[in-house]
Amino acid sequence: MNQFFKAFLMLMACYCPIVSAQESAVATIDKLMSSQFKANEPGANVLVARGGKIIYHKAFGMANMELNVPSDTGMVYYIASNTKQFTTVAILQLLEKGLLSLDDTLGKYVKSTPPVSQITIRQLLSHTSGLNGDGYRDSLNIPKGNTRQADAERYAAKNMAFPAGSKWLYNNGNFQTLGYIIEKVTGKTYQDYINENIFKPVGMNSSVVVTGDATLIKNRPSGYSIGRRGILNINLHDTQDLYASGGILSTATDLFKWNRALKSGILVPKKTLELAFTPQRLTSGQTVPYGFGWYIDNLHGSAVYRHGGAVPGFISETFYLPQHDIYVVILINSESAVIPQVLARIAAAELTDKPYKFQRGELVHENLGKYAGLYESEKGEKVNITEENGKVYWQRLGGRRYEVMPSVADEFYFEKDFLWLEFQRDKKKKIDRLVFSRAGYTPNTWKKLEKPALRLSETGQEL
Repeated sequence: MNQFFKAFLMLMACYCPIVSAQESAVATIDKLMSSQFKANEPGANVLVARGGKIIYHKAFGMANMELNVPSDTGMVYYIASNTKQFTTVAILQLLEKGLLSLDDTLGKYVKSTPPVSQITIRQLLSHTSGLNGDGYRDSLNIPKGNTRQADAERYAAKNMAFPAGSKWLYNNGNFQTLGYIIEKVTGKTYQDYINENIFKPVGMNSSVVVTGDATLIKNRPSGYSIGRRGILNINLHDTQDLYASGGILSTATDLFKWNRALKSGILVPKKTLELAFTPQRLTSGQTVPYGFGWYIDNLHGSAVYRHGGAVPGFISETFYLPQHDIYVVILINSESAVIPQVLARIAAAELTDKPYKFQRGELVHENLGKYAGLYESEKGEKVNITEENGKVYWQRLGGRRYEVMPSVADEFYFEKDFLWLEFQRDKKKKIDRLVFSRAGYTPNTWKKLEKPALRLSETGQEL
């Protein structure tokens, strides 16, 4: 008994720091999300899971501003382009059943002529098809009553944007066309196929494929925009035309079920699903950071499978680290300045051993006056760096002025936007450039010009 008790104490000694670290990370995540979504503005649903368990799920803000209805965790949001994951899995299911091949050409399913007819399903899935037309924007002009076949033929009738396989270009028309292929192969509507072969087996009971604006969807929040004119209502156009590229609505909990179903292999074998998580290769040999329906990213060296989505009034992000089994879902019912990919990245990193740090430091006194000046990007954009009363400010020409907070030596950050500035020095230790970066985005370098800082108004106009 004594030996058992000792073993138990040793086990708890190992376990408690893990629990404590997770609780601390969750508290940090909650502080982060609470700072981004105000109680009296359009809101969001945020879910974070680790190891197959939900460790954080919270609703923020308002679902309906006019009726004063707060958000709750059961709200059903447009997930927009995250729909592409579902279309991808549907295609892979048909591949497993031998009903199609990834190397099947478009001409097999859609009336078309070369070179469009030679586009493959693989190229449609990976946005390397060269198919012309955005799909989402084009859907604004689709005649009422048009069939899916007519829509697919309309895309196929256009000239190629580039030779198939030679470039990568995100294009909703690729997945609109895949939706029609699913219908032609199965004899079912896209909606019925997804319901029967994905939603029902997974238990995604709150998820729907939208069939039009008139459809009543229980627990759907209203969509808004937040901008210079304040908070405004957003009216969607006929949402049935979002279709296989962006027509699904779901909850954070249902998307968690989706993540677990993919991991378990109940929808499609893991080996087949790996095709979707493999960066695709162009005819030049170059690989692109996209598989089938997912972006292939990384977080501090760990693989990430993610996608974002946006339709009028709604934005979304799903973000998965397979190595750590961390999954983040962010669903927002507004077109706000919040970038969900950045929030998801920071939240996920908090649960790894390499969290992002926003630590307030002291401005080194001897550096005062050395940062100020006019900087220019590779695109010719200019930014003014000024110093006043021991503080450093960033201001684009024509834009507002922002104070940047000192962190460590020569590094600053924007307190609310998760942006970093790093002033870099030449061989003589003189500051000659700054690097502007955001979590998950390619940094931009700005060269310091041989000119003093400009005198600008509050709106960035030269005085």
